[in-house]
Amino acid sequence: MNIIMFKIWTMLNETDNLNVLRMITEKPKITQRKMAEKLGLSLGKLNYVLKSLKKKGLIKIQNFK
Repeated sequence: MNIIMFKIWTMLNETDNLNVLRMITEKPKITQRKMAEKLGLSLGKLNYVLKSLKKKGLIKIQNFK
């Protein structure tokens, strides 16, 4: 991957991070499936973003049944 492609990929990743954070703020009880649908992300991509945000300490993840 060349430097330009890396910068574009990084910018897109940050955009996804911000969009996910906004969605969580607006609708904290939304399911991952619904969030992925509304943001136009695959469920796998959303999961990747959520894990990244958790690792950075920006969110806490809880499981509810």
